[in-house]
Amino acid sequence: MHYLLIFIFSFSLLLANEPTVKIGVLAKRGPAITHKRWNATAQYLSKQIPEHQFEIVPIDFKDIFEAVAKSKVDFILANSGYYVVLESQYGAQRITTLVNKHITGLAQKEFGGVLFTHIDNKERFNTIEDTIDTSFGAVNENSLGGWQMAWRELVEHDIDKDKDLTSLRFIGTHDKVVYAVLNKDIEIGTVRTDTLERMALEEKIDLNKIHIIAPKSYDNFPFLISTKLYPEWPLAKLKHTSDELSKQVAIALMQMSSTCDAAIQAKIDGWSTPLSYQPVHACFKILKIPPYYQPIEFWKVIDKYKFWIVFYLFGAIAGISMLVYQVRLTSFLKRTQNELVQTEKMAALGRLVAGIAHEVNTPIGIGVTAASHLKKEIKIFNENYKNESMTKSSFEEFMQTSIQSSDILLNNLERAANIIQNFKQVSVDQSSDKPRDFFVKEYLESIITNLNPTLKQSSPLIEIRCPDSLQIESNPGAFYQIFTNLIMNSMIHGFEDEKQGHIIIEVHHKGNDIEIIYKDDGKGMSKENLANIFDPFFTTRRSLGGSGLGTHIIYNLVTQKLHGTITAKSEEGQGLTFNMYFKGMKHV
Repeated sequence: MHYLLIFIFSFSLLLANEPTVKIGVLAKRGPAITHKRWNATAQYLSKQIPEHQFEIVPIDFKDIFEAVAKSKVDFILANSGYYVVLESQYGAQRITTLVNKHITGLAQKEFGGVLFTHIDNKERFNTIEDTIDTSFGAVNENSLGGWQMAWRELVEHDIDKDKDLTSLRFIGTHDKVVYAVLNKDIEIGTVRTDTLERMALEEKIDLNKIHIIAPKSYDNFPFLISTKLYPEWPLAKLKHTSDELSKQVAIALMQMSSTCDAAIQAKIDGWSTPLSYQPVHACFKILKIPPYYQPIEFWKVIDKYKFWIVFYLFGAIAGISMLVYQVRLTSFLKRTQNELVQTEKMAALGRLVAGIAHEVNTPIGIGVTAASHLKKEIKIFNENYKNESMTKSSFEEFMQTSIQSSDILLNNLERAANIIQNFKQVSVDQSSDKPRDFFVKEYLESIITNLNPTLKQSSPLIEIRCPDSLQIESNPGAFYQIFTNLIMNSMIHGFEDEKQGHIIIEVHHKGNDIEIIYKDDGKGMSKENLANIFDPFFTTRRSLGGSGLGTHIIYNLVTQKLHGTITAKSEEGQGLTFNMYFKGMKHV
């Protein structure tokens, strides 16, 4: 008997020392209501998984990220919007999705948002575009169903909430938004789906006084809705929680009956296999809110990267100083030309200075462009700092832009310096259009490098297929302008609706002839437009500021300056291809 008591006492201690599994629940209506609603679920899990004891931990909105980051809970139950942030930043993984139960008894795994107005406004407000210049009411700026879903619809219809709405009020609860519309305090409101139906069943409102804006319809979804559908709340495991325990919890919850006391207390129909939360990710990405936009503490970033900031700012200042020096040096050369006007060498020196100025003009022009771009980025960087709107991504983009701009400044100023240093070796009869030797592939790569600041938003894939050793004698300035215009033509016209385009430049030498094929995989052209592609002032984007001179200039450079031929072929949706052929182009 003595040994039996010792065994029972030891076993009790073992159970007492078993760590409690904590389920954090976003307490949107306070800790007391959270416990009342979810304690039965903890008891259910403790019964289904007897080797563990489960406990509900209510978590306030402002504390949820700290609780996850410091592993204060093992599982987290939060709305879909908070979940995608926790998934992205802390590695939370959904294991099951809540099946909500409406007051009517209908069970739903998804929900949406509904935009509505007073029935008296039904002639004025029917589409999303009709919300422009209206007073708008929503629940809370962090409410997925009560604001963010509707906000996405506004953004996708090019409506700016700050500029295009007369006013935007966050009223606090879904019911208050509905009352504000019915009392005509606001013209348009948005709440999560099932709110209007619930209030009507509770006899709080008359649905006949409500007019739905931009109504949508989905199979097996019975509620009034104006937005896309999004998944309900998920239960997620944290990184430190074991997979085995997570599997046991998921199975137990998905086996929960809708008549179970835990489901009744939680006012749900049960739990399902985890849905995809990509719709929420897509929504937040479009809205540019966390986790796709992260406000950062400016001074912490400055302290962390102070060396690189000082280094690149110094480099930018040094580059601008070098640019000014080179500009002054060029000015000095021109003054020297004027001083020698009275001498017999005036003509020769004039051509020499003109040639130097022409050669120096390209790198200095590029340097000026890079410096102007850097100045603009510094101004934006400064404004973001003053407005406290700087993000990690915008800071990293600024650093990358500074690096690229500094490199461009340094490379082109070194090139200009070398030209000026060696100007005595340049033939006095060199003219601005005189050809020189250059490696084709290397020169094409330099063109693309110089265009990088312009291309960075779309980042097209540009592939050069050309022998490294192919060196020709020709006019590099003409090549530069031709391929700059071709690439920008693809960016503006071919890839306008594409996330990333693909450009291929093929160079073939056949004896003394050179064939160059430039092709992109953009949207292509119709036969009617293709027939006019080289005509001056022909453009398909005149309403957006297109001049219609880009391909006409290319045609003149190929046929007149380089004495070649150029043709174009295309079909709608099949990209655009240019074939250029140069006979008798000298190989070096």
